[in-house]
Amino acid sequence: MNNTFGIKALALLMLVVPTMTSCDKCKDDNDPTLKEQLVGEWEFKSFTFDGVEAIGFIVNSSKMEFEEYSGSNGDFEWFLSYTDGSSENQTGDYEVDEEDKELELENNEGERIKLDIDLDGDDLELSGIVDGERVLIKAERD
Repeated sequence: MNNTFGIKALALLMLVVPTMTSCDKCKDDNDPTLKEQLVGEWEFKSFTFDGVEAIGFIVNSSKMEFEEYSGSNGDFEWFLSYTDGSSENQTGDYEVDEEDKELELENNEGERIKLDIDLDGDDLELSGIVDGERVLIKAERD
């Protein structure tokens, strides 16, 4: 009984499987974490409250900047320019929950906001409930 095919297939499988496994490990080790990808300045393209667009109606423009983590969190700055000529600048700390893909912002007055994160390259989407209203922010890396 000649079992040459089975031996060759087994040998090939033993060569290919470790290679595939090691490539997956290399890829995972090199992928930046969500909190690393978030670092930088983001310009809001859309800012809705319960489905109503605020940019161009209430807000002229808005930007958010995330600095790299230093310890257990990072610093953020959120600038808003309103159509009535006023502006607002919020600063504080942020934390990213990698597993649940959530962002928690705590401004310097101790107010907290928790938002879901959807980050794809230079496109950022933040969503959640703030003061009883559904908020959806779409931003691009500036």
